[in-house]
Amino acid sequence: MRPYDGIEYQYKHDDAKQEESIQIIANLIGFQPVPDGLFYSLNFYAGGTGVDDRIAVRCRIDEASWPVAAQKLRLRYYVDAAQDPAWGEDFRWLIGAEDVHDAVDQYCCQFINSRKRDFQDRADENWNIFFADESDVNAWCVVWHANDRLNYLSFDQG
Repeated sequence: MRPYDGIEYQYKHDDAKQEESIQIIANLIGFQPVPDGLFYSLNFYAGGTGVDDRIAVRCRIDEASWPVAAQKLRLRYYVDAAQDPAWGEDFRWLIGAEDVHDAVDQYCCQFINSRKRDFQDRADENWNIFFADESDVNAWCVVWHANDRLNYLSFDQG
């Protein structure tokens, strides 16, 4: 739990000390990222106006770590999210595909690419895209990964 103190906490991959940042990332994604190839921007705020967290990470991932991350983040493949009877409508609204009931892959890529940080990979058909279960306009998490790279992007405002 972090303090509700009205102070914005920021951590960036080019900070001199990275130990605390790497531990925060490990707690978020469920595995210890290696510093080589790790880029991130972590912004946390909790205070009188509520919570405003904005997190972006790009790191290497091995095959054994993927199931751990997927479970920790409660990830659902974007196709399953769009077709979910309870969540699908809210999910499609989140990605700007509220009137679409077919393929939403281009909407997912547009959603990611319009919000990602410069150090993160551009999403396209070569990436596997997952959203945290029940992501909505106030709190969402998207992960796209391929081969040995994982990109994590989340927003929580409330």
